[in-house]
Amino acid sequence: MESIPTIAIVGRPNVGKSSLMNRIVGYRHAIVDPTPGVTRDRNYAESIWNGRRFNLVDTGGLDPDDSQPLMTSIKQQVDYALKESQAIIFVCDGRAGLVPDDKQILNFLRKHCSGHPMYVVINKLDNPNDESQMAEFYELGIDPLYPISAVHGHGVADLLDVVVEKMPVNRLDEEELERQERALERIAIVGKPNVGKSMLFNKLIGENRSIVDNAAGTTRDTILYKHVRGGKTYNFIDTAGLRRPDREKDDVEQYSVYRTLGAIKNTDLAILVMDASKGGITYQDKRIAGRIIDSGAGCIIVWNKWDIAKHDEHFWTQLIKETREEFPLLAFAPMIATSAKTGLRVNKLFEMIDHVQETGRRRIAPEVLKTILYDAVTIQPPPTFKARELKLKSLIQLEGPPIVFKLKCNEPKGVHFSYQRYLLNHIRQEETFEGWPVKMITGH
Repeated sequence: MESIPTIAIVGRPNVGKSSLMNRIVGYRHAIVDPTPGVTRDRNYAESIWNGRRFNLVDTGGLDPDDSQPLMTSIKQQVDYALKESQAIIFVCDGRAGLVPDDKQILNFLRKHCSGHPMYVVINKLDNPNDESQMAEFYELGIDPLYPISAVHGHGVADLLDVVVEKMPVNRLDEEELERQERALERIAIVGKPNVGKSMLFNKLIGENRSIVDNAAGTTRDTILYKHVRGGKTYNFIDTAGLRRPDREKDDVEQYSVYRTLGAIKNTDLAILVMDASKGGITYQDKRIAGRIIDSGAGCIIVWNKWDIAKHDEHFWTQLIKETREEFPLLAFAPMIATSAKTGLRVNKLFEMIDHVQETGRRRIAPEVLKTILYDAVTIQPPPTFKARELKLKSLIQLEGPPIVFKLKCNEPKGVHFSYQRYLLNHIRQEETFEGWPVKMITGH
């Protein structure tokens, strides 16, 4: 995989780091809210400027005096981001003025990032040409300072011109980059709050990239990460836990749910995580499963926290039975029990991901599909439609995943869903496409 530079955006809470990231990336990638501390994990996005391609890392707000466990985790996340970054954008709040925390964070950055270029940005300046709001920041001993307004875009282009100046020019244009992005096989880790999604995510990639905390709802944003294992790239999405609608109290939590639903909608493969220690399927589990079914994505069902589940030799059998009864439309999804905490069967989950992804790329040869259609029609011809004979011309497999077959016939609207299901059953006798829903569309 091609290596491209990484730029970390760092600063204390609520100085506009996420707004700056969204401005650079060009869309609402990170959650933006006036509540301090919304961004808790590292949030990754890829961008291009002046022909230079680079990764951006938006980090949790640093509060040097806060020793609470969650803030300690945020500090660890920033530390990780700084270690893998080639440049730092340090953001201060021009409206609030220079505060002692800014100086402490700057000392932290100087200690950890010696040798890396650092760009000190003074944000929230509606008039970047007004030097009066800049004067006190020269106490930091940094020159030049970059006055910007991330919300309105003032000064951001000038900042980027300088930041990317020494980066290598990438030969791919933006259209090609968008094509590559669309081609990614995205894997979304989804589930209700506090089932161990982030811990599983961390165990899969082998490092603490996503904050793990006992408080339900720790992950507020979706975390995108490309993980290389055995020469293969896995594009993971760690999502905010879904709440029941009546518990979606604040704006940030509602947007987290929106982002999670968006991740399910746009993913290729969803890993549905549920809590085996609770011993049952909840309303939230069903809601998320419904979204996966609606999306048409592939699916793997993971029963996590197996290490603390109270189970006997019949527990797994009962859990499989209950899952299949509650999620009949996910009958195609393989199941596995894991413990993200101990690492139990996490490697097996990787094998399952590989298998499902490979299955999603399988193609039934056209001549085999021709034989399948011929045999199916010979055994049971399609019923007539409005007193007219239905003539089934051909059966083709569309590019995927997902797994979709197109039936060409003289009356596309006349093929009853029960007959489509009959044909799909014949197709599954040739290839089961484990992990994927198999659908059929009709056309001329």
